[in-house]
Amino acid sequence: MSETTMFDEGWMALEFDEDFYPRDAIHGAAYVFLERCYLHLERAGDKRLRVHLKAKGAAADTRGYAGDFENEALGQAFRRRIADQSRATIESITSRGLAGAAGPPGLDDLLAMDIGDETAFEDPLGIAMSWEEKYVKKKVDKAAAAAAQEAPPAASPADSPALPVDDDKKAG
Repeated sequence: MSETTMFDEGWMALEFDEDFYPRDAIHGAAYVFLERCYLHLERAGDKRLRVHLKAKGAAADTRGYAGDFENEALGQAFRRRIADQSRATIESITSRGLAGAAGPPGLDDLLAMDIGDETAFEDPLGIAMSWEEKYVKKKVDKAAAAAAQEAPPAASPADSPALPVDDDKKAG
C-alpha cells in the first residue's frame, strides 16, 4: 500500500511499493494528474517510489488529490495487469488485422501456387455457380413441389357442372 506524509507549503508525499504498484502504473497516474498538481517522483528505497504532489489551484485540496492519486495508481496497476494477461489475444487480433490490410495476394504469389490437374476445376464454395442456379431454382422447385402436394388435381372445364341461365336477365 502507500504511506502519506504532509509537508510545508502544501506539498504531500506518497510512497508506493513497486510489488503492488508497478512503476508504469505510478507514471501513468502521474500523467493523469499533471493538469491538477505539481508532481515530483523519486526513488524512496529498494522497490519503493515516492511521489510529491501539490495542488495547482489556491483553493484546491492537496490531501484530496493525494487520495485520488492513490486510486488512479491502483486503477493503472489493474489495467496493466489485464493488458499483460490478454497480451496474446491482443497480438493475435492485431496481426490478423494487419495481414488482412495487406490485401489480396500479388501476381508473384498467384504464380507460385501449385495447382494440379485434379484441383484446377474444383469449386467447393460454389463461386463459379450463378446466383440463379444457387438460390432461385431451389426456392422455385421447393415451392412448386409444396404447391403440387397441397392442391387437388385441376378439373377440366367439361367436368364442371353447367350453371343455369336465366332467360329474363339475358333478354333485358
